[in-house]
Amino acid sequence: MSTPDKLAAALWEADRHRQILAEALAEWDRSPATGWPSLEADHGCVRLVDQILFRFIKLQDALGERLVPATLAALNEPFEDWAMRDRLTRLEKLGYLDIDAWLAWREARNRLAHEYPDHPELRFASLQAAILAAHALVTRYEQWRLRLETAGIVQLTSQGTPCN
Repeated sequence: MSTPDKLAAALWEADRHRQILAEALAEWDRSPATGWPSLEADHGCVRLVDQILFRFIKLQDALGERLVPATLAALNEPFEDWAMRDRLTRLEKLGYLDIDAWLAWREARNRLAHEYPDHPELRFASLQAAILAAHALVTRYEQWRLRLETAGIVQLTSQGTPCN
């Protein structure tokens, strides 16, 4: 697959996750749970949280596994032998992301793995941190995509599908 094709595929995948995540976050923001007991009592809210967390993780994966290398390739950066931290550092220097934010999103994701069965307040705090991180991830991805468009690396067709 050529570099433009890899970038287009990475953007298509990230766009899908971003769209669904943004919709779920907007729904959450209209009527957030106030604590773990109220969350668990509302099956619709549980499904919404599951959707937010799933898409948050999927968007992180799409950016890290596909968009990072595709962006670097499109910028003609010799990244193949670089560690992930070096790739992120280069993209930060180029204005595509913020490493501290990236690491905070990873930390929020990692905290979700801990259940704390006897501490619902900790579970809810982890959930709230992940929701804030998801909002920030959506915003950063939108800025990243806009930067690619502004640089002329990718354009959009009238249907919103990336083409290079």
